[in-house]
Amino acid sequence: MAEGFKIDQQHGKSRIRVARVWKNVDGSGDVIVEWNVAISLFSDCLPAYTSGDNSAIVATDSMKNTVYAKAKECTEVISMEGFAILLGRHFASFYPQVSAAVINIVEKPWERVDVDGRSHSHGFRLGSEKHTTEVKVEKYGTVSITSGIEGLALLKTTQSGFEGFVRDHFTLLPETRERMVATEVTASWRYSLTHISDIPAKQFCFTERYLGVKKVLVDTFFGPPVEGVYSPSVQNTLYLMAKDVLNRFPDITSVKLRMPNIHFLPVNLSSKDKPNLVKFADDVYMPIDEPHGTIEATLSRTMSRL
Repeated sequence: MAEGFKIDQQHGKSRIRVARVWKNVDGSGDVIVEWNVAISLFSDCLPAYTSGDNSAIVATDSMKNTVYAKAKECTEVISMEGFAILLGRHFASFYPQVSAAVINIVEKPWERVDVDGRSHSHGFRLGSEKHTTEVKVEKYGTVSITSGIEGLALLKTTQSGFEGFVRDHFTLLPETRERMVATEVTASWRYSLTHISDIPAKQFCFTERYLGVKKVLVDTFFGPPVEGVYSPSVQNTLYLMAKDVLNRFPDITSVKLRMPNIHFLPVNLSSKDKPNLVKFADDVYMPIDEPHGTIEATLSRTMSRL
């Protein structure tokens, strides 16, 4: 309370960009990561708000510099989640007035290149989808870890339809069992780890889990390589994707997916002189991304927290 008012406050530093290179790891070449870090501290610094007393404020400059110092200390390759946990533990334990630290990181997708069928030892190209994480570490070791994917663009040219939906006097959309379906998946999943002591002494490989979840999402969306799998709606495909992740990875308690329906509209062009200038035959489309449908859902195990 502050002078009879309730105040909830936090402060931090955003858009801290850091890159870390490890040279010739296990004889397989260099490893690089590039992270965009955001830090938010929950701390007992109420006098700073009510009376201008800054004596309990952790300067955001210190937060920024801590990121670079901790990156330097990581002499071995560390996952993005592992680095977020490292930062969170530091802020929550080093400063007595800090009760919790929330660390958000987005990884820029540098991918090793192949040259003449061989992996290049120090060459990388920029990929597409991004790996994300949010880690909250509290003073006495309670932790919550969420990882995710942004910008996972997927498209099928067939094996999709949409029928049996509500029709009223505003509905113009025809029913179909043959259409293209495209989306840009934003996914997040929460791990079952709830305390620092739950994290294995041998570093749990969050990076491998990220790659595994991404593979499950992609494989479920497309189905087998030749025949594929029919999608009666984005909603059904979303559910199957989330369900497969939970069935495959018991250490994940919930999955949230957001899948906008990016439309490819059939093109039919005609005029008085040319009635069949362009007659659609599942071949020519107009891609549009506005407006688009938005489908979002969270699938959780029974009794799990979102």
